[in-house]
Amino acid sequence: MKVHKINTKLIKPQTPTPENLKKYNISFVDQFMEHRKFGVVLFYESKPENKKQQLEESLAKTLVQFYPLAGRYMKNDHLVDCNDDGAEFVETEALDIELMDLVTKTEIDQLNHLFPADEDDEDPLLSIQATHFPCGGLTISIRVSHTIFDAASLWTFIAAWSNSTNPDSNKTLITPPSFPIPSLLPYMDLRRSDASKERLIAAKADNEITVKRLVFNKEAIARLRSKIKLNMINGKRISRVRVVCAVIATALIRVDRANHGKNRSLAILQPINMRERTFPPQPKHACGNFAIPSQTQTEEIGMEELVHAIGESVEKNIADYGEILSPDRDGRSIIMNALGNISKQVWDAETNAVCFTDWSKFGFYGADFGWGKPVWTGIPSNRPVISSTVLMSDREGDGIEAWLHLKVNDMRLFEQDEDISNYLLPSN
Repeated sequence: MKVHKINTKLIKPQTPTPENLKKYNISFVDQFMEHRKFGVVLFYESKPENKKQQLEESLAKTLVQFYPLAGRYMKNDHLVDCNDDGAEFVETEALDIELMDLVTKTEIDQLNHLFPADEDDEDPLLSIQATHFPCGGLTISIRVSHTIFDAASLWTFIAAWSNSTNPDSNKTLITPPSFPIPSLLPYMDLRRSDASKERLIAAKADNEITVKRLVFNKEAIARLRSKIKLNMINGKRISRVRVVCAVIATALIRVDRANHGKNRSLAILQPINMRERTFPPQPKHACGNFAIPSQTQTEEIGMEELVHAIGESVEKNIADYGEILSPDRDGRSIIMNALGNISKQVWDAETNAVCFTDWSKFGFYGADFGWGKPVWTGIPSNRPVISSTVLMSDREGDGIEAWLHLKVNDMRLFEQDEDISNYLLPSN
């Protein structure tokens, strides 16, 4: 796939950021995030002509509310200098492939060409790339620094930007973003050495990672649910995400057993979006990192056992983390204890650690910039230390697409698993 760069520019906020907002301190949760970008790409089968200027103008307008994204991260000061230097906007064109061919052939590695380059910490915190296709189709990719944003914040930004670009749409009301988390959970100097960071970098360097996409449509999820005896808990049906996590985790257990010749303890890590779940609750559109990891530790290897184990652990962790903003509790100590326990499991030689990240509730398919909703959404490939899966809704909204990042040799075993082969899309 050949992509030609047409233009790169910095888009500044439409109006200057007020002096009292010029320094945006990162939060206690932010400080544990890697200094890297993550993102999503939206595929549009067609678009009206000459929309580039409207995209840029609406982006400038949107950045007024999302002012930290137009600033620059000052690593030594642990803050964002909201200096209005701007977000990066890259315009490119694909020369040798049509948009729908890229969608249907599912060559995941090619998706990285649709994202702006992620160079170093000094990059703009927000980078956007619009790629034109010969057929008239368009992709819009959005990449944001994980130092200051999580996936929920990313979706809040995309919804606000698309609404601003398309004022005539029947859009869901998006309330203005807020940035309360740094004041509620302020940065704390832990005087940590760089040993853990160096260990993480070394582990990533040793990992040759490949990515596969699994598709669980509505019918597939119904079949999987039918295999679970207790399908309702407290009057609620077991979620499609939990079912898909259990199916993938069960197969990963078998891969791990084949590699080690024995059953190792399984640790499932899942970030929990704590907005609206704390006491007091925080707004749905509070921006920043506010996802706290949940851990499921189990020796069980059956899908049904995993479904219930995951649910029980998540509910327990939501209750535990609900107190992190209580005035009579030290929320940072609660988070530190949780992260310490998780770190031990990730590096324990006797533990098989896997991670699932749930993006299914974020309405990426609702992002209408004025030429209809996306026909598909995707993510760039990543290099996690442990097995990692991002779960996204399909276009219909009742299925799940699972983007699994796994070591190359492990992926070969995973693809041969009888319970998995029906959901893996063929490689090209």
